[in-house]
Amino acid sequence: MAQYQNILVGIDGSKQSLAAFDKAVLIAKANHATLHLVSVVNGERYPTADTIGYGFMSREVYEGAVNKMEKVLADYKQRATEAGIENVKTKVVIGNVKQELTTGYAEDEPVDLLVIGATGLNALGKMLVGSTTTYVVARAPYDVEVVKTDLNNEAIDIERTSYPKL
Repeated sequence: MAQYQNILVGIDGSKQSLAAFDKAVLIAKANHATLHLVSVVNGERYPTADTIGYGFMSREVYEGAVNKMEKVLADYKQRATEAGIENVKTKVVIGNVKQELTTGYAEDEPVDLLVIGATGLNALGKMLVGSTTTYVVARAPYDVEVVKTDLNNEAIDIERTSYPKL
């Protein structure tokens, strides 16, 4: 079995990401690994001069979401530390979730396992925005574990914890 040293967990505050976090803590503990907790706020990673769409956007528009996720990650970090994980890193990134989880975060930090929750978009949503999980599994340059169950291996009710039906 692989010995993982740097485990990345995508955190968005959903029930699925909490389940991914819980399982990543177990894996990190068993491997004495560093746990990387990352939340991606959907937006431009770098400032642009692009005037398409709504024109110039100040990075301040993301401030509320970034602050909220920093608090969420601080709580998760405390929980991981209390569970016995010695090295926990947190980061909130503004960018594209798919890109940040596959290559963006790993540009600056080593990653050998990504643990993410499964999401269940309705059929129309899946056609319009695609599946982050599908994209990440296909393109991540490291192992990916998709979590569909809680710590008791009970199925997470994806229908109740994901996007509303149209």
